[in-house]
Amino acid sequence: MVYIIPLSALLIWKPVLGIAFGCLPILILLLVNGVFAVYLLIIGTFLFLPMQFTVTFLPADVCAMILVLAYFIDIFLGRRTIIQNHLFKPYLIYLLIVVLSALLNGATALSIKFIMRQILLFMTFMAVCHYSPRLNIKHVFISFAIVAAANSLLSTMQFLVAGGGIRTFGLAGRGYGDHVMLGMLICLVYYLWSSDIRERVFWTICGIIISGALAATQTRASAITAGIGIVLIISFSLRYSFKKNLAISRNNLIHAAILVAAVIPIILIYTPLLDGILYRFGRIGLQASGTILLRFTLWTAALKAFWANPIWGIGPGNFAQIYLWLPEVKFDPIFYMVSGLSTHAIVMTVLSETGIFGFLSLGYFFFKAIRVSYGNFISVSDTCRSADTLILFVIASVITISSIYSGSWFWGNNSYHMAIVFGVIAASEGERIKFKTRGCLN
Repeated sequence: MVYIIPLSALLIWKPVLGIAFGCLPILILLLVNGVFAVYLLIIGTFLFLPMQFTVTFLPADVCAMILVLAYFIDIFLGRRTIIQNHLFKPYLIYLLIVVLSALLNGATALSIKFIMRQILLFMTFMAVCHYSPRLNIKHVFISFAIVAAANSLLSTMQFLVAGGGIRTFGLAGRGYGDHVMLGMLICLVYYLWSSDIRERVFWTICGIIISGALAATQTRASAITAGIGIVLIISFSLRYSFKKNLAISRNNLIHAAILVAAVIPIILIYTPLLDGILYRFGRIGLQASGTILLRFTLWTAALKAFWANPIWGIGPGNFAQIYLWLPEVKFDPIFYMVSGLSTHAIVMTVLSETGIFGFLSLGYFFFKAIRVSYGNFISVSDTCRSADTLILFVIASVITISSIYSGSWFWGNNSYHMAIVFGVIAASEGERIKFKTRGCLN
C-alpha cells in the first residue's frame, strides 16, 4: 500500500511521473543485477523508437546507459569479476585515435556527438565483458532469436499486407537487415549442432521466420553477408565436428538441404510477392540508384577525404558533411542521392574520418576479435560450447567482412550487437571459458 497509493495518485495527476515511479523497482533490479540489463539491451536493439530531447535517444541507448550504470555500481561495490579482457587494448587504442582525430580537426558538433556514442559503446562493451562470467551464452542467443522472430513476424505481416510492394522492418528500423542476418546464423549453428529433436524444431521454426523477414527487408548487403556466414558455418561445422569427434548428426545438414529444396518451389508459386524483392536485387548494378554505383560514389568521396588528410582524416562523424571539406564532390551527378549519408562501409568511413591510424587500429581490433574467437572454438571439446563459440567466431567474422562493403557496427542499434558479442569474446579464453553452461537443453 505504501507504494501503490502514491503510484495511483501520480498516474492520475502526472501520468508520465507515474509511469516513471512504477518502473523504479524494475530499474533498481537492473542496477543491482546487471545480467538482466544485458538481456534488456538485447530487447532494446529491436525497438527503433527515437526519443527527441537535446539529442535523439533510442531505447537501446537508454538500456545501454542502465547497463553501464549497473557496471559502475558493481565496480564500486568491489564485485570485480572481470577476467582477462583480450580486446581492451585494441578497442581503447581505436577510441583514443577517434578522440585525437576529432581534437585535431576542431571537434565539430558532429564529432562530439559521434564520440559520445563511441564512449557509450565502449563502456557497454566493458560492461558485457564484466558480466560475461555470469551469463549463460546460449540463453543470450536464444533471447536474441526469440525477439528477432517476434519482430520478424510483424515485419513479414507488414510485407504480406502490402502485397510485397514495400520494404518492412517491424519495430526495428532500417538496420533490421543486419539483425535478422545474425539471427539466421545463430539458428543455423544451433540447428546443425543439436542432437535433440525439440531443439532442432525450435531452431527450424525461428530460422524460417527470420529468413522470411530478411527477404521482406530487401537489404542486399545483409543477404550477401548471410550467405558468407552460412558458408563459414557449414565449412567449420563439418570440418571440426570430425576433428573433435563430436556427437553432431551429419543428417541435420541433409535435412536442412531437403527443407530448403521443398520450400523454394512453394515460394515460387507466390512470385507476385517477390516482384519487389527481385526488382530491388536486380538494381544492384551500375544504373542510377544501384547499390554498386551509390557505393562507388560514396567511396570515391571517402578516398578524396582520406587523401586530403591521410594521417588523421577529416574528423569522426564529419563525412555526413563531406561537401564542407571537399566542395568538388557536389559536382558528382548523383551526389544529391548520397548527401548526408555515411560511406555504407565501416572501413571507408574510418579511413576517411580518422585516417591511416584509425584504419590500422580498427583492423587490429577486428584481427584480435577473430583470432581470440577462433582460438576459443578450436580449443573447446564438447558439443554445447563448440556451438556457442562457433557462433561467436562466425559473427566476429561476418562483422569484419561486412565492414568492407557495408555495416553500421559502430553506430545505430546494430552497434550494441557488436558490443555484446565482442564483450563476450573478450572475456573468454579456450577451455577456460567461464560461460554458464548447464547442458545443451538449458
